[in-house]
Formats: sequence, structure tokens, C-alpha cells
Amino acid sequence: MASKSNGLEETDWARAPPPSGPIGGRIARIFYNPDDGSILGRTPKRWGIALVFYTVFYAVLALMFSLCMGGLFLTLDENKPSYILESSLIGANPGVAFRPRPVDGVLLRVSDNGTNTYVTELRQFLTPYENETWFTTKSGCSVEDNYGFPHSPCFFIKLNKIYGWTPEYYDVSELPSDMPSDLVEYITGLQPTEHEQIWVSCGEEKPNATKIEYPWGMGLPGRLYPFRNEPGYNSPLVAVKLTPNESNTTVSIRCRAWAKNIRYNKSLKEASGYTRIQLQIEGSGTEEIEM
Repeated sequence: MASKSNGLEETDWARAPPPSGPIGGRIARIFYNPDDGSILGRTPKRWGIALVFYTVFYAVLALMFSLCMGGLFLTLDENKPSYILESSLIGANPGVAFRPRPVDGVLLRVSDNGTNTYVTELRQFLTPYENETWFTTKSGCSVEDNYGFPHSPCFFIKLNKIYGWTPEYYDVSELPSDMPSDLVEYITGLQPTEHEQIWVSCGEEKPNATKIEYPWGMGLPGRLYPFRNEPGYNSPLVAVKLTPNESNTTVSIRCRAWAKNIRYNKSLKEASGYTRIQLQIEGSGTEEIEM
């Protein structure tokens, strides 16, 4: 006689032997069993219960996720990052950059037959500045003269934007001992009201008698800092005009930004506080620049 365990007959626990018949029929019964009407091992009722359960389960998960994301977004400021300056990944030392950028690699190859790309990039880059009062008063290095290309190209030096970064200016009586003499002369010739600027100087890494000019001056106006994500904000620029002594010679120009809180490291591996322009004016010919 079959014994009982917990009020159930052992026969209630016994697994029925697999149905006999050809293998194709047995496989078909997995998908649909006509004996109990089950589909893939579940009756329509059990499938309905499972569907309701998982629908409610994932709906609750989606609701909890939405509440968490909603709470997170409520803590964010659309106009200000959560972490700024030293507490952010960017840090508090702005990078120095220039335009136009090299088409390929790091060397800018300029020729009479290859200036259109650079002129077009500068025209697009400077378009947002056309409504800036300080920009419209500048002369030289303009679209009217193709920004000096190809023989005396102009480059525009700027600082990368860091939210909330405020420059610390050098006092005229305490200028760094390694500051170039032409920059010192420029600074001392300005009015005291013009001394609150981030200074920019450029020099050759190896002497090649390249002529370096600053048609717009040698400073980034301090009144345009700090950057606080204002609509329409454009980083101030210093225009640098380079005229190599001879063609087909590569010149390397290092442009450095000067402020008390801009760290300068001349190492190429961990460079900071400056940018490098590698320029080669080569060939001759003609090309009409579309205006």
C-alpha cells in the first residue's frame, strides 16, 4: 500500500513516464500538449498568471527607476555642473588651444594651393564673434585678407572653458623673471586700467627668424571671465600672425598663457599652460578663396 507523507499519497509525487511515440510527435507535444491543453509546459491560465505577475513586477521596477532618476535630476542645475574646479575631473588649470587646427596630424602645411580649408574653418569659427563689441573693434587678421593665408597666416589663441575659473593677474611690479621681454614691454606700456588680462606670448622653440606679430594685442581681457555658461558666450582670443623667414621650413611656435593660477609645464607628455603650433609654408601657385 502506498504510504502517506504530509497527507499526500506517494503516487501524487510520482512523475509520469514520457509519452511514447515517434520523436517528432514528442517534440511537438513540448509546444502543445493536447492532453491538458498546455503550451510550452503551461496552460493558458498559468500563462495568464505569469503575464500578469511579470507585467506588475516590471511596472513597479520602471516606477522605482523613474522616481530615482526624477530625484536625481531635481538635484542637477542645467546651467552649472555639480563639480567644478578642483573637485571636477577637468580641474582648475585651463588648457590653451588655437585655431585653425591641423587637417591631419599636428603639422599645418600651408601653400597657395591649400589655404581654402583653413580660411573656411576660421570663417566658421569666428562667425559667432561678429556680435561681440571687443571683436568688431579689432583690425588685421580678418576675412578681408584671408586671415593672412598663405604667406603670413594668423592663428587665434584661446583658453578652454572651465566653469567658474577666475584668473589671478600679475602685478606690473612683480612680473615673472622668465616672461619674454616683448611681453613685459607691452604690459608696461598699457594704462593701469588695462592690466587685468591673461597675457599671451609666443616664441620659436628653435630659432628660425620667424616674424611674430600680435595685431589684436597680447592679452585676453579679464572682464570676460569667469565663464558661467552664459548664452552666447565666446572665449576671448589673441591673434598671432606668423611670417616664416623662408618657405619649405617647419617652424615650431610655443604660445604660453600667463596668469598666477595657470600652471606651466613645458613637458610634452604632461603639457599645461601652453600650446604648440607647427607650421610649414610650402610650394607656390594660385587659388582663389571663395568669400
